[in-house]
Amino acid sequence: MKKYGILFLALLLCFAFSACGKSSSNENSKEPEGNTIATENEKEHTNKKTLDSAGDNLYDPNTGTVTLNSSKDLRNEKLTIGDLNITFIDTKVITVTNISAPFKAKLEQIFGVQPKEFTYAQIRYKTENIGNDDISWRGFLKAVNEKKQQIDLDFNLDLGLPNPSSIKMMSKSKLDNNMLWVPVHKNETRIRLKAADVLKDDNSKRDFIVYGKEIALNL
Repeated sequence: MKKYGILFLALLLCFAFSACGKSSSNENSKEPEGNTIATENEKEHTNKKTLDSAGDNLYDPNTGTVTLNSSKDLRNEKLTIGDLNITFIDTKVITVTNISAPFKAKLEQIFGVQPKEFTYAQIRYKTENIGNDDISWRGFLKAVNEKKQQIDLDFNLDLGLPNPSSIKMMSKSKLDNNMLWVPVHKNETRIRLKAADVLKDDNSKRDFIVYGKEIALNL
């Protein structure tokens, strides 16, 4: 009986070691899986394309093949209209080729033509209401290019672009995510923008309306 008891104990130990071995093996096999996922995420992040340098391009199914022609830092460019401070961030001159059918139809609706390519300046800016009154502002209304052609910028609303991201601003508030497009030529280097008037909600104030101003920007 003692002999059988020792044999039974040995079998139990073998089973226990075997179970531990399988558990350890499973844990080890899970680790590479996690590493693989991390590696795939790193690859995805590495392969994600952005328009950072002139010549960079990517395909956007909503618009077409998008190519960056040039970019410029505009953080030194500012415009003040009454209580509204506008600080520009940057501009990118971008050309869209192989235009998607929906975007081509939208451009035809806005400009009356179906272009083979479309070049525009994408301008980002921040706004701040530094006053004690709520205000209204409708963004940039018109642009003038180097050939002195005037361009109506109302189409930004049709494209759903945030020019500005909100027409009304509360007192002492900021809005960072403002952007507008201006159709330009590929070699355009400078444009002029005309901003809308700034209106206070309280029309009894002496400075209820401050007329819009113009600013020239290098592209």
